[in-house]
Amino acid sequence: MPLTNTTHITAFTRPPPDAVTFAFLPRNDRPSETSQQIPPTSVTFYPGSTLTTALHWHVTHTEYLRVLSGAALITVSGKSMVYTATDGLAEVPRYARHEWMRFDRPAALLSQRQREVQEAWMREQGEDAVEKYRGMDLVAEEWTDPADGEKEVFFRNLFSVTSETKYKKSWFWGLWTALTVMCVMWELDNYLVLVDFGGWKGGWRERVERWVSYAVMGAAAFLGGVVGCRAVDEEYTPVHLRDAWRDRKRKVV
Repeated sequence: MPLTNTTHITAFTRPPPDAVTFAFLPRNDRPSETSQQIPPTSVTFYPGSTLTTALHWHVTHTEYLRVLSGAALITVSGKSMVYTATDGLAEVPRYARHEWMRFDRPAALLSQRQREVQEAWMREQGEDAVEKYRGMDLVAEEWTDPADGEKEVFFRNLFSVTSETKYKKSWFWGLWTALTVMCVMWELDNYLVLVDFGGWKGGWRERVERWVSYAVMGAAAFLGGVVGCRAVDEEYTPVHLRDAWRDRKRKVV
């Protein structure tokens, strides 16, 4: 079916309650202290945003996060911490389950450990500082090693397919979108924790979490492929990114 061409778009914004913008920086805007070939993705969570990246992991990429302004609640392998611009990089090793969000995401939407970290940080900062951070945009950059452009390919295809409005009222489009999202995640190294057994503790908990995610997401991606869903669509992905992704995929095969 015809899709909306979004290859020219350099930023995707989602309205409240997500209230977030993902922007792709041109090469000449890349911070001088970073050495990766591909510029980082700039992410802005606006005040009031309740969005979380949800617990997930990567198999082939190490991820890095750096807060430029505001405050972020970041969880990596079961350990949560509030990061500001003075706290340096947050490193996410391969296979580490992780998620991040604004520091002031409603407590009811947090895990017990995240609530404890949030409350402790707020007490330490004091009321005036907390209110200042509440009013600030959370602006952060994220990139990966290897810096192969796959993160931008992922975000472009994820946000493009979920932003389509042509077929919004069709039940078939809802199914198509869900299957396409699974294809995007499966092919582009983003695996969701679908059942949280506390896999950061390792052992059987981690194995069960991974098995469930691989089974469900793999089956959905297979079904999506059968009905014609694509992880990387030419209507959503600039030619240079699409060609580079295809070259990497051929080398792996």
